[in-house]
Amino acid sequence: MRRISILMLCLLLCGGCGAGSPVAAVDGGGRQDTAFTMDVGAFGDRLYRELEFRDQLEELEPSVVYALLGVDGGDVAAQKNYFSSGATAEEIILFQGVDAEAAGKLMKALEARLDYQKEVYASYAPEEVNYLKRAILLDKGAYVVFCVAADADAARAVIEEALKD
Repeated sequence: MRRISILMLCLLLCGGCGAGSPVAAVDGGGRQDTAFTMDVGAFGDRLYRELEFRDQLEELEPSVVYALLGVDGGDVAAQKNYFSSGATAEEIILFQGVDAEAAGKLMKALEARLDYQKEVYASYAPEEVNYLKRAILLDKGAYVVFCVAADADAARAVIEEALKD
């Protein structure tokens, strides 16, 4: 059953690799901050543990995530992800780019992902669009954080605190 859910998720969402418009909730604008570091694995796990989700999220293999988002794995120094079954739009995606240019590419892929998800869920599960409108997409230096959670305010507070100088 788990394989079917992941396969259905990939098939449903695979078209999310196209270009999209920028997201208003971007912070930092890809600025270089060489002093800032983050353990994306540990922080991704923290988000998963501390935030409320309506669906059971599961981690996907990095190669599946790269294909799903249309990103080059060579741009990624580290990543962590959690995806819902597809019944909800909830997910957590964290990237550390190999440099600021790579982080910019990763940010654009996540912006496109968000735009695509809004289109898909508008006809599939319209109530999910409200959650997508409150998605958190922030960056700092080489790091990009994307989160769609039941409580967007709590997600934003945790993420902004982690990205503080």
